[in-house]
Amino acid sequence: MNERRSLHPLYIAYGFLSVIKGLLPLIIIMLLRGVNWDKVLQWYWIAGAAGLFVLMLVLSYLQWKRFGFWLENDRIVIRSGLLFREEKTIYYSRIHSVNVEQPLIQRLLRTAQLKIETPGGGQKSDGILHVLSVAEANRIKEQLRAHAEGTAATTATAAAAARRELAEPNGAAAEMRDDALLLDDALLLDDALLSNEAGEKTIATSEGQVRQLQTPAGGNGTLRQAEDSVRLDTGQLFKAAATSLNFGLAIAFIGGLYSFADDFLELLLPDGFFEHLIEDTQSLMSSVLFIVVIAVFVILFAWVLSIGLFILKFSGFTMGRAGQQVSISYGLLEKKSYVFDPKNVQAVIINESILRQWIGFAEVRLQIVSSDKQEQLMLHPFVAFRDIDSLLARFVPGMRVFDPKELSPAPAKALLYYLRVPYIIAVMISAACIGFFGVAGIWSVILFPLVYAWRKSCHRAAGGLLKEGQLTLRHRLLHRTTYLVRRPRIVALKAISTAAQRRKGLSSVAVHALGSGTAFGVTCLERNQVEEVWQWYSRHAAATQEKRNS
Repeated sequence: MNERRSLHPLYIAYGFLSVIKGLLPLIIIMLLRGVNWDKVLQWYWIAGAAGLFVLMLVLSYLQWKRFGFWLENDRIVIRSGLLFREEKTIYYSRIHSVNVEQPLIQRLLRTAQLKIETPGGGQKSDGILHVLSVAEANRIKEQLRAHAEGTAATTATAAAAARRELAEPNGAAAEMRDDALLLDDALLLDDALLSNEAGEKTIATSEGQVRQLQTPAGGNGTLRQAEDSVRLDTGQLFKAAATSLNFGLAIAFIGGLYSFADDFLELLLPDGFFEHLIEDTQSLMSSVLFIVVIAVFVILFAWVLSIGLFILKFSGFTMGRAGQQVSISYGLLEKKSYVFDPKNVQAVIINESILRQWIGFAEVRLQIVSSDKQEQLMLHPFVAFRDIDSLLARFVPGMRVFDPKELSPAPAKALLYYLRVPYIIAVMISAACIGFFGVAGIWSVILFPLVYAWRKSCHRAAGGLLKEGQLTLRHRLLHRTTYLVRRPRIVALKAISTAAQRRKGLSSVAVHALGSGTAFGVTCLERNQVEEVWQWYSRHAAATQEKRNS
């Protein structure tokens, strides 16, 4: 076993600060509500607080002393625990991504934490080294990346040797057998063929060796360097923030801030402040105008707040590729850094807000197996849609963005199914407004054209394409989202239709990729198109099961 390594000694302070961070809301609320300092400053309270402080430091010290990890030739071993010892063994071949992060406490201590993600992980990362120096965290990340590249080369060599052995006995018949039994290697060319727009390729040769080919890009004789990087400058960052329209994040932030600061506002503001403010405002304008003004104010405030939150999250965005590994880092207050192998990408998600769609830009996210199945790794927060295909060729080879005109759209007869439920809800809301506000509630009928425009845009955005072994689906809720997934990455595929939809030749499709918490679906496409996708996936599923049984 290699030499034992320990966390940074500041882990002792990290343990103490983590406890204080958890108790911080309670401490602030108690201070705001008022504290009888005469009682608090009694000797027994001071002695108790001092004893608790010493106890937390001692426990943190013991945890630090008992925590150790080893970097073996083929695995990393992590041991921890005071009363109950825990040992985790993570093989390098199972690592999907390595993330270096700097949450608030780590930034205060000028340290970093390293997370190791593997497929099938739980709610937390499989391996977490909470407190390392920034240099040490990056050094370990590079070591794990080098081990992963070595494992990938070994796997490619073994796959080539296996194919050679199968091909030797029976010639052409063995090649057919290879196609049936090695379906997980059906994407070997996508996993091991690391191609880019400059024509650089890494392939597994028939002799089981990995070699690189350099070919001109576009016939102009120029070669792209092996290292590749992308940065987001200040202007691009602000444009991305202004067009993100992430109102959900802003509203969640406002709700959390209000619930936390509720007691604080009661101390600063006079009793009934908000009630009096609303009454005075209503006396100066009509109810309808008041509602419109409030709605506009809330939207503008949420938009400005979403800009600030976006800048804080993605400031300093940098993406680079070295060998077979891609690294992404960003964050102002909470610095995050991710390293992953492109072959571990399960799906690509392209999001276009309304503003970004108008100006021809989008954000690109990746679905990678991690402990948080809802998390999607940001590949690029602001890129021209026409450049996404070349971006994927550089950093996620094997995935393609085809011309949107090639997607088969939802037929016109499917529009009814897009309008039906939202219109029923709009009618109920409008009836409630008229019943509550009387004549003034008639303004609510504006919901009908708004709902129609919204659902019409959803209908126009829906589409699908099956091409070159890749399924492309597109739909819209508020943002237009395009989903790219290759066949071996699909865990489950559903074709859904009611009796009425079948009579009209319509069917919906939903696909679930590995590492995703939810399925991605498109409503009411042409039934023959969905059946084609189903047959395409069913043949793969049957062949995969045959391979497992053999």
